Amino acid sequence: MQSEALVPKTKTWDYRRLLSDSAALGPFLTLVVLFVLFSAFIPHFLSWRSVSGIVNAATPIGIVTIGVTLLMICGEFDLSVGSLVALGGYAFAALLMAGVPAPLAVLAALVLPTLFGLVNGLLLVWTGIPSFIVTLGTRSVYRGIVWLLSGGTLIQMLERPAVLTFFNGRFDLLNDLLPKGANFRTSLIWLTLMVLLFQYLLTRTTFGNHIFAVGGNVQAAASQGVNVRRVKVLSFCLSGLLAGLTGILLFSQFRTVRVTTGAGMELSAIAAAVVGGTALSGGVGSIWGALVGVLLISMLRTGVILMDLPFIPADNFEAVVGATIVGAAILNNWIQRRRS
Repeated sequence: MQSEALVPKTKTWDYRRLLSDSAALGPFLTLVVLFVLFSAFIPHFLSWRSVSGIVNAATPIGIVTIGVTLLMICGEFDLSVGSLVALGGYAFAALLMAGVPAPLAVLAALVLPTLFGLVNGLLLVWTGIPSFIVTLGTRSVYRGIVWLLSGGTLIQMLERPAVLTFFNGRFDLLNDLLPKGANFRTSLIWLTLMVLLFQYLLTRTTFGNHIFAVGGNVQAAASQGVNVRRVKVLSFCLSGLLAGLTGILLFSQFRTVRVTTGAGMELSAIAAAVVGGTALSGGVGSIWGALVGVLLISMLRTGVILMDLPFIPADNFEAVVGATIVGAAILNNWIQRRRS
């Protein structure tokens, strides 16, 4: 009788442990529930056109969010990623239109934002100023550099060379296998690769362990021999690299880039990371969770547009995002208290 009475308690405990140990599980369940509700009550939501639109909108911000998530787990923030997206896009576009070979244009668009990410990291470790303040300043500085390099002019390419299709063209190999209306883009491949690569980096490498250690308790990590400064600087470099890749993807899709490209993207990335279970205090999060957060926000945007509610117009979607962030932060804090 005693052993039978203990069985239900053990099962209940296992479920609670599963919910508390997985930062991405709660957001994923929310994503599934919302998808079911939207599909049931919103006309035309459950179509390949809508689904591919949600994924396509999530792809560029998703890649930026990977870098932002790394930094947040490390206990830092990067508010300059939007400016670095514009820098990468301008470098890629300008070199392509100047006749530079595509591989060199891609290399420059990745290296320049990475170097500016290096500057962010060095400023942080040399000055001791919080990264929120450092990158709040460099965000404006980098945007000004983009303006100086471009002269404030819009760059637009009329032709579509093969490199643009390679990075963000129509994914016809997948679209042809699906019913009419599917319009996935090749940027989906890049997002998938980055998610797999950086999730592996976080969970299967020493560097990933150090990121969690530094974000969880920087003094304890240092006492265990972790080079805290190197971990933070490298994390900022990776964030810059991913911002540069996003700039390439955006130009490959729209064939235009302007000084304001990427503006506000840093806040959207932070929002997606928080919604996906990343703790604002550091030490908790996952790349899978970040992906779920991006998809959740993109799906909410599509749902709001299709519902056409008079009190939540599409232009006021930021209010929905704000409410989602607050709710996600409350949920994350509750989960962390359950862990302790």
